[in-house]
Amino acid sequence: MPDFNLKDINNRICDRSDCFYWQTDRKISVEEAASIWKDRHSAITNDELFSKINSELSSDKLKYIEPLDLDAQTSVGNVNSIRIGVLESGKQVIIRCHPKGVKNGYFYSESLASKLALDNGIPAYKTYIIHDLNSDDDISYQVIEKLPGDSIEFYLKEHPEKEEQLVYEMGKTMAKLHRIKVEGFGPFDNEEAKNGHLVGIFNTLNESMNAGLDENLDRLVKYNILTSEIAKKMKLLFEKNTLLDYTDPVLIHNDFADWNLLTDGSTICGVVDWDECVGGHPIQEIACWSTFFNPERINSFLKGYYSETKKPDNFDELFQLFRLRYTISKMALRIKRYTYEQSPFIKDMIEKGEKHLKELSEIFNLSDDIK
Repeated sequence: MPDFNLKDINNRICDRSDCFYWQTDRKISVEEAASIWKDRHSAITNDELFSKINSELSSDKLKYIEPLDLDAQTSVGNVNSIRIGVLESGKQVIIRCHPKGVKNGYFYSESLASKLALDNGIPAYKTYIIHDLNSDDDISYQVIEKLPGDSIEFYLKEHPEKEEQLVYEMGKTMAKLHRIKVEGFGPFDNEEAKNGHLVGIFNTLNESMNAGLDENLDRLVKYNILTSEIAKKMKLLFEKNTLLDYTDPVLIHNDFADWNLLTDGSTICGVVDWDECVGGHPIQEIACWSTFFNPERINSFLKGYYSETKKPDNFDELFQLFRLRYTISKMALRIKRYTYEQSPFIKDMIEKGEKHLKELSEIFNLSDDIK
């Protein structure tokens, strides 16, 4: 890594005090993000991981670690560097490594969230080891159970005819997840999670929705995605909005997408990658999910979701409000990524986001000033 102050970066990267969505709102510059994540795999070798992990495993040690495969389904979309290990018992594990020298600051929260989900009948994973960073040359890593099944993203490439059925199952699984109550809203306090308590850092849903909002909107204005006038109007939609007077937070995965869900071909048999999990409103997760896919997909999803629970009367109002918040956040993230990853994929995602912002502006009668 270039001449960056790692201690300062680690303090900022673990600070979620003004965070709505961590990948968007982490307090690091574009240059720092590019340096940290662009070549995160090459700095970590299987040999050093093997030695470190086996020094911590009390029994059933690693037999070997498979060669790094950046095209594997476990690597797709992951901010960590992922390796597959095999224990002496024959069990497979996933080794999730944060970039070398960079503190993770959320492994305890996501592992506890996964355990809580597993304890409540959601097919999540168990954690074997969490290793905290202890030097600039160290690696933060998490060793977890490898669940069976293929990611839905990979499975549907070979079986597109199963999409409607699996989307329905996604909805059912998410509804079951939302039966799990938590304390507080927004990102969880990692130190509390280390002590076995899953506690959101915000007291209200309104606070969590407004976290990072000013910076997100400023970024979209700076890069001519929004006018300053429409950004102000969007900001006002979230300030003291009575729709956000909600006091019953539930566990939100916050990245409940095809690449983080495993299937056996008929059911959802695994929910992985809990690194964006928060306490929140159930409909906010449905809105988050909707931003990943084409609009027609949501019909099957909602049928599955509301086969498990009653649909609230104010669903449409809340759904569009939350969809706007997630679209603002994801557009801010895409703009940041495009400054150092000018790929056709990111450009296409920005163009799709602009269309969504235009549509949402019309829904909320803001103006036609989306650029």
